Amino acid sequence: MVGKEQNWEKIEIETQPQEIQRGFLCRDLNIVVAEAAKETTAELEKQMGEELDIPVLCQNLMQQFSCSYLLLLWVEKEEEHFLFLSESRQVRALEFLDYMLPEFGLVKGSGEIANGRISSAILKVQMSEMDIASPLEYYLVRAAEYFTKTHCIEADSYGRENKKELTALPRYVKKRIAWAYVASVEVAEPGTRLCIKSLENPSGMEVTASEDVYIMIGCRGEVYDIKRSKFEHTYETTQEPLDVFASMMDFFPEIQILSTGEYITLDEIAHLCYPRQGSGIYACQLEERTKVFPAWGMGDYFLGRPGDFMAVRCDDVTDIYIIRGDIFEDTYELAVEEK
Repeated sequence: MVGKEQNWEKIEIETQPQEIQRGFLCRDLNIVVAEAAKETTAELEKQMGEELDIPVLCQNLMQQFSCSYLLLLWVEKEEEHFLFLSESRQVRALEFLDYMLPEFGLVKGSGEIANGRISSAILKVQMSEMDIASPLEYYLVRAAEYFTKTHCIEADSYGRENKKELTALPRYVKKRIAWAYVASVEVAEPGTRLCIKSLENPSGMEVTASEDVYIMIGCRGEVYDIKRSKFEHTYETTQEPLDVFASMMDFFPEIQILSTGEYITLDEIAHLCYPRQGSGIYACQLEERTKVFPAWGMGDYFLGRPGDFMAVRCDDVTDIYIIRGDIFEDTYELAVEEK
């Protein structure tokens, strides 16, 4: 019964003795799930360390099966441990493990590699709710669900092919509240690769500092990028400095310089701006887990969950993105249509 519905097949793994107990491959999803032997776990923990280096064992497994994704599992001290590797921008490792583990799991990592752990007792509760008796069966079911129960949208083609339906959605405009902005070249030299970690992409979206890229800061402190032309069309600038304490933000806005790993806080160089009266966005509330791959992106994506909103710019239906539900309610209102 294990994994049968998802077309998992048991595989023979070419490793040193006692490294892997057993493994399964789903060819349709290009993923291997393997259980590490007890004798291997100490070495795995040592190799990963704080920097989350990729263990040699994992490199060998991915090479052997030419897979894009690998989920490695083991048990230690009444805790379930997980290591996930992704060689595709279609799946961020950190986000995958966030999906795999119930609410009380601990996860850290990046787009390429992430690890996590959860109490075996808590996992058993989650398994009982799904009427699953075997931990391995739980892992296989959840891994397959990640791919099969997530709706994926390629913004460019989706916007063009569904323009009529999208423009029939309710239209919203931003409330007259303060936002903040920073030109990316005020943060770093042109050409510098930056990583922006947002609520819809906690592992980070890469952008390149240039005169054409601005950094926006939302009312909660969330950060995202915007093209200069769209910024100037959408916002009125001021010289009022951002005060994160007066604004009662949930997050301190910052971005990372990829070449050095340094984090740059934005509050001291950001200024306030206000939405112009304009065309706004079309939006609908999501009913299923959804990834949006932006038209201008490099394979990165926004992630939306049920209750969040998919937003489509009225002046460009290929500009599609995700807005978290509570932030949408705080910052948008229905447009008053002219009669």
